[in-house]
Amino acid sequence: MGKSVLKILAWVVGSIVGLLILLVLYVQLRWDATDGRATQVLKAPADTASIARGEHIFKYQAQCWGCHTNGQGDANSPPSGGMLFDLTNVGPGFGKFYSRNLTPDVETGLGGWTDGEIVQAMREGISRDHSPLFPIMPLDWYNNMADEDVLAVVAYLRSLPPIKNPVPAREPSIVAKALFAFSVVKPKEPVSGPIVAPPRGITAEYGKYVSSQLAGCADCHTPRSLDDGHFYFNSLFAGGSFPFGEDTDEPFLSYARNLTPDMETGIGSWTEDEFLTAVTAGVRPDSTVLSAHMPYAYYKMLHPDDLQAIYVYLKTLPPFKRKTVPNAINPRVSIPVGVERGKLLFTYRCQVCHGKEGDGAPPTNVKLAEVAASLTDEELIEFVSDGQLNLKMPAFGKTLSKDELKEIVAYIRTWDSKPAQND
Repeated sequence: MGKSVLKILAWVVGSIVGLLILLVLYVQLRWDATDGRATQVLKAPADTASIARGEHIFKYQAQCWGCHTNGQGDANSPPSGGMLFDLTNVGPGFGKFYSRNLTPDVETGLGGWTDGEIVQAMREGISRDHSPLFPIMPLDWYNNMADEDVLAVVAYLRSLPPIKNPVPAREPSIVAKALFAFSVVKPKEPVSGPIVAPPRGITAEYGKYVSSQLAGCADCHTPRSLDDGHFYFNSLFAGGSFPFGEDTDEPFLSYARNLTPDMETGIGSWTEDEFLTAVTAGVRPDSTVLSAHMPYAYYKMLHPDDLQAIYVYLKTLPPFKRKTVPNAINPRVSIPVGVERGKLLFTYRCQVCHGKEGDGAPPTNVKLAEVAASLTDEELIEFVSDGQLNLKMPAFGKTLSKDELKEIVAYIRTWDSKPAQND
């Protein structure tokens, strides 16, 4: 009797092991299978107005540069790719992925791609070789970007100088490969006809288009599954699920907030002016400053009608009571004190506007390194603490401690800078 049981157990265990081996082999063979769909024949314009429109979308609305630089630049940095997204500790662990080179370099960038292939990658999640892209790209939203706008982005990319920058191959985990192999993660439906944007105006319809198809609002502020990353479209704008900063090992983590008109956990009590101040200057109604993961420094470049349209649209959403997770320090990153903490805080809070070591960035037209050299420590601390709202400079007095303000100034003093010269 005992031997029979052992034989049965051995057969069951052997069968399970055999099935697992077959499963792994199937996943390894099928995860990057090519898609046989057709690629639209599209032609991007080359006129200056279209290129300027594409630049505006790329830099200020969709902010593609945020992923497609090496992670250290600003909107004017070449989008030559290489930024690492380490998703090994996100959800069940998805592996490592690198942003691609979007400059028109023939060998390492988009130089050999057709306009239709670039649009297909953006809207459908299909690479040039027709293998599926992992949905770090906001495919659920770009899928409905209007032809005029997506081709303007292509026109802008074509206008850039080519940068030769080989990017490492992606390293999906077995979980990510299984999601591909069993079509849990898959390309979007093919776009076969023209897509036209709604008329521009302060309307809910246009606000929905701007916030979902052009800017990244819906992508960040809509809950997602922690298992496979799919969006919960029945709770649009009810707050993000993944902490920003975790996949890039940043010292501070934050979650996108609930933007539905719920009075308790959303923005139901916010006036239009309070909403616009938060979106363009980063200041909440309670005078605290938003996480720098919210790109308010660049949203201030958007047309006022676009921002008002977004507010109108958000107010039409059903209120969803959902309290999002508070911001926190990344437990995987050691936070120093003194000048080193000042550097971390500056990088996280200030660099997006002021550039690396205060050399300047698109959101400002004054180099902080030059201005700081003309101010005393006390004047600098006062400026950072009190802000200057008319210049969209938020006041950090209620967000940063006195010690943190002093440490930021101490870090600024390490720069080799000279006062600005009057012409």
